[in-house]
Amino acid sequence: MSFLAPAFLAGLGLLLIPVIIHLTQRQRSRVTVFPSLMFLRKVPFKTTNRRRIRHPLLFALRCLGIGLLAVAFARPFFERASGPAGDASRDVVLLLDTSASLGFGDRWSRALDEARSVVSELAVGDRAAIVTFEEDATERSGLTEDLIAVGALLDDLELTDRATRIDAGLQVSSRILDESDRSVREVVLISDFQRTAWEDGGRVRLPDGVTLRAVNLSETAAENVAVADARLQGGAADRARVLVRLANMGESAVEGLPVSLELGGRAVATIPVDLAPRGAGTIAFDDVAIPEGRTRARVTIRPDGLAVDDALRFMASADEALETLVVEGARGRADRSLFVERALSIGEAPRIRASRRGIGGLDAAALAAVQLVIVNDADLSDAGRAGRLRDWVTEGGGLLIALGPNTNVGSWAEAGRELLGGEVGSTADRSGRGGSRLSWLDYDHPVFEIFSTPRSGDFSEARFFRFRGFTPGPDARVIARYEGGEPALVEGLVGEGRVLVWTSSLDRFWNDLALQPVFLPFLHRVALHATGYREPERWVATGDVLELAALAGDDVVVDGDWVLVNPAGDRAPIERTDGPTWIEFDRAGFYSVEAPDGSATVTVAVNPELRESDLTPIAPERVSESVVGAGAGGDPSTPTPGSEVTEARPVELWWVLVALAAVALAAESIVANRWTRRRPASGLARSA
Repeated sequence: MSFLAPAFLAGLGLLLIPVIIHLTQRQRSRVTVFPSLMFLRKVPFKTTNRRRIRHPLLFALRCLGIGLLAVAFARPFFERASGPAGDASRDVVLLLDTSASLGFGDRWSRALDEARSVVSELAVGDRAAIVTFEEDATERSGLTEDLIAVGALLDDLELTDRATRIDAGLQVSSRILDESDRSVREVVLISDFQRTAWEDGGRVRLPDGVTLRAVNLSETAAENVAVADARLQGGAADRARVLVRLANMGESAVEGLPVSLELGGRAVATIPVDLAPRGAGTIAFDDVAIPEGRTRARVTIRPDGLAVDDALRFMASADEALETLVVEGARGRADRSLFVERALSIGEAPRIRASRRGIGGLDAAALAAVQLVIVNDADLSDAGRAGRLRDWVTEGGGLLIALGPNTNVGSWAEAGRELLGGEVGSTADRSGRGGSRLSWLDYDHPVFEIFSTPRSGDFSEARFFRFRGFTPGPDARVIARYEGGEPALVEGLVGEGRVLVWTSSLDRFWNDLALQPVFLPFLHRVALHATGYREPERWVATGDVLELAALAGDDVVVDGDWVLVNPAGDRAPIERTDGPTWIEFDRAGFYSVEAPDGSATVTVAVNPELRESDLTPIAPERVSESVVGAGAGGDPSTPTPGSEVTEARPVELWWVLVALAAVALAAESIVANRWTRRRPASGLARSA
């Protein structure tokens, strides 16, 4: 027997009270008054209260009552044994982590040993199931009494290169045990308990009565360095600067770590790098020759405990600039496009290359060489030029029209007015009151989305002294307005192309937006959105899916049986569906997607997610605390199935002891009262 509050046992010292009462109580003598004491013999009064206990029953009742109260306050409980686990058949789900982080050191072999140990301790009649999990969970086998088959299945399991989600495995385990009718059910969770695997896990419910036991495979300190990212910074058309970012996930500094770059299977250079504890660093490989097309590239570091993130694969391609044509009218200042040209020429990913010419140079050859046209305060009165521009936009070109002071829309050809997607009104003059401001921006639109966060850019500082009134058509979308509600930026679609209309100038003549810090990123976002530009995928994470038609490109017909070649060189046909055909990439390495006739081959680089490289563990108790269920618990010391399980829990006996104490004290009162009434007269004076 044990006690929840053993300090109250000090109350047993109160047992001295009845001892003192019984050994020190003096008996009162009865005095009889006589007129004279001369004829009486003096007899001395003797007491025996210090020699013996005269009323042992009364003494015992008092001691019992006090002792029971002291023990009751100490809250006694008994350790109750549930008996051998083999006494009742049980259902056990082996929940095994197969994510990439289990490849660190000997974690995977230890995980399999732990799982085999659980299976070996199951008794005849017990059932076991195997569930593996990474980002998703897979039921490898349902509950079965064939433990030999379960052990053989463990031998066939392999690690994946995917990230971890513990809650996914718990949900599948919950479904399996919810269908079980046995009274003893248990989930054995074998994992390294990565912090990143549970931060977004939320609460998971297990069926009532199911026990969760955790087997933690993590070490107190796991040092790991990962290649986090690599990108090209364009220079000349065929040369680039390769920037590589590395992350030190350990608590120790790293010095002189060699980082190597390979391009097309050829070693380019090796650079040493130092990394602070839990720090990151970036190194640059300068002036790297980039072959035409998309080339396989790889960045590697010295092998460490986790091999899967010691290399980063990506597709390198020569810098393809976004070609832009700025068209000016015959009238106006010579520097009206100066701010536009300079803003577009600054920046990377992608690089924007702008050329400028007059409206007379808007011919078919000029349009065929560009992806974006900016009509900056120019007239589209010539029907031939306007028609060519409309046809070019219809086929997918991007167009930005700036309605500056020299724009005379009334003289435009019909094709030019069709591009506007609305009616241009008179010029609004706000110079007399200090200019107007942009009061509303559609931050859900791709142009302004990057400005939605705090300190990302303030458009309210710009002053607009003049702008054109504009009434958008029914299919147009207003994405920016002035203080009076007038449209500032309007978007419309013409065929496959996109047209944006800016109702003021793009220089300092009608506004000072060109002098604000937001002008450069704003103009870049307009250019990228107008052309529908998407940066080519350099690499994707394991577990990602890509659509076959998007991979093949617009010019490739995807009919027929395409083939997927995995990093190991295995070939498998891609299963086609009536709708979009999705391809999943679940291993790190280079995949090839080949057309049926061999006319097209697309290479995809795949790498594990960076969060899987962070091996920092969490306490298994954090997982068990988040699991809802009457039998859920996360104590890693819980005995394995087949052993005797002893569960210590407080037995609520204190109220019984209090009741017995009350009975004892009530009996003491009755005995004491009766003894008092029967007490003989003592100390009587005796006559001579």
